[in-house]
Amino acid sequence: MEVIDLNGRTAVPGLIDSHSHLITEGVRLSQLDVSGKSMEEAAAMAGARAAALEPGAWLHGRGWDQNLWPGREWPHRSALDRACPRNPVVIDRVDKHSVWANTMALEAAGVWPGMPCPPGGEIARDPDGTPSGVLVGRVMRVLYARMPLWDGLDPMEAFLAAEREMLSFGLTSVVDCGTRKADFFLLLDAYRNGVPRLRFKAFMQSEPWEEEILGNGPARGLCAGRFSLDGVKLFSDGSLGSQSAWMTEDYADRPGHRGGHNYRDADLEEAMGWVRDRGLQCAIHVIGDAASEQAVRAMGRVLGKGARDRRWRLEHFQVFSEALAREAVGLGLVPSIQSVGLMTDLHMAPDRLGPARIADAYAWRRLLDLGSVIINGSDAPIETPDPLKGIYAACARRDLLWRPKEGFRPGDAMTVGEALMSYTAWPAWACFCEGELGSLGVGKRADFAVLDRDLCETPLEELRHAKALMTVIGGCPVWTSPDF
Repeated sequence: MEVIDLNGRTAVPGLIDSHSHLITEGVRLSQLDVSGKSMEEAAAMAGARAAALEPGAWLHGRGWDQNLWPGREWPHRSALDRACPRNPVVIDRVDKHSVWANTMALEAAGVWPGMPCPPGGEIARDPDGTPSGVLVGRVMRVLYARMPLWDGLDPMEAFLAAEREMLSFGLTSVVDCGTRKADFFLLLDAYRNGVPRLRFKAFMQSEPWEEEILGNGPARGLCAGRFSLDGVKLFSDGSLGSQSAWMTEDYADRPGHRGGHNYRDADLEEAMGWVRDRGLQCAIHVIGDAASEQAVRAMGRVLGKGARDRRWRLEHFQVFSEALAREAVGLGLVPSIQSVGLMTDLHMAPDRLGPARIADAYAWRRLLDLGSVIINGSDAPIETPDPLKGIYAACARRDLLWRPKEGFRPGDAMTVGEALMSYTAWPAWACFCEGELGSLGVGKRADFAVLDRDLCETPLEELRHAKALMTVIGGCPVWTSPDF
């Protein structure tokens, strides 16, 4: 037995990211990243990267946010046309719910002036009806269908790159929300051969239904407890940043617009019934209050009195009334949030929602006071997968520059203990593995992280600087910081 002296550092149960996209996060690590840049700067960066490509090769990037630009104007294809005349270019918005493309990419995907837009999507247009270069929601699929999957990277290499990053943050388990069929078998084979170290929990991409994978229900604890098939991910609406989240009332900064949704009530209940009949968990993406209302009520009708035992999940659950919160908690549904995203959203959400409705956004204290657990994650690559940044955001409700000084609706903050539970014991329970993970105790798996400070004794402002120093899975150190 090896004995490791922590020299006064703090050990916490292995941290669990309850909502991430591992292969996509691995792709992001090598992708063009225009985060924080102006439209002109982003186009120039795309031009520099495209200059090294063969003519006609696709360039895919990410990270723009029009809410940071003067006037908050949406980007235009012309800026990319000038910078990248030889290559089709697609750059995802930071939330991946809208894209910015040049003319070459739009033409390659068959996006034309009179093209009808599918429900749940939007094509931004110039005054003459010509697509301006921004696609929102489901219509983005026409571009993705033409692009090389995973930007031509080997998906296993991308997964392992993301794994290395997540281990360095003290994460020992990750829920992958939207696993593709081909990637499921690729990863299962890798786990059977003992390659990855993270505990991986799959929620399969929703449709088309994969009877081959899902027909026999959940399969938990495979590969010595490293690999699990837990459920299915459904996708109801979009995001606040892209103005595609489905709202019951107009956006405050866009009168006449309420976003979009992907399901009629009957279709959603049919999909949930399919999941229920196979004993699987259902996780549904809901951000707008209309999407949340539809999902909560559909789950109530589909599950009835057995809802609490199913541990079905509301992914994001960002805008909800007190009445809907009571309904969701009463059913035993599990709010799955990404508190780290508040550091960005707090600068945008008040304009989207308006002064009255903002009280119903990111209201975590409301849920906790009703007796609900909350599970936390990153939605990487949308946000950093560092759970310590998520704990800081959950408690401080400020960005990393300590803004706003008074905090964003500080009455809805979590305590440090609650925030830590949202990354440990509560997500373990939500994944039906509370007997193995989520706390340190006799008979449980020896998953833990060593931190550079005691979070509960750290001033709130200093939480943003907390770091992991060591990650241990199954009693074996899998990552150690040079600073340890």
